[in-house]
Amino acid sequence: MHKSHYILIVDDEPINQLILDEELSDHFELDFADNGEDCLKSIQNRCPDLLLLDGKMPNMNGIEVCQFIRASDNQSRKIPIIMLSANASQIEKKKGLAAGANVYLSKPFDMDHLQQLIRTHISN
Repeated sequence: MHKSHYILIVDDEPINQLILDEELSDHFELDFADNGEDCLKSIQNRCPDLLLLDGKMPNMNGIEVCQFIRASDNQSRKIPIIMLSANASQIEKKKGLAAGANVYLSKPFDMDHLQQLIRTHISN
């Protein structure tokens, strides 16, 4: 199968990276970053078609990464961002969306729903 879309997954938990890799690698080209700083460096090297972004990470959390990307003056500001967070509060969801996430999903999430969201946002 030809993997025509590139997704950058940013999560500091190896088990979450493994799960997403197992579920998505047959359909998409994947790359991984362990933290917000590595995410931003990776985006400078290659702009992904979509970003799956953990909300809670040390040093630079997902909201800060979103704000940085959306404030940039280059093509990366248009990357669709799906934030995946263990924090299910409405306050955090509003913060994530206000920071620029296109979608905010609370963990655990339905993998079929995530795949549908990915396809929708990549096709737009």
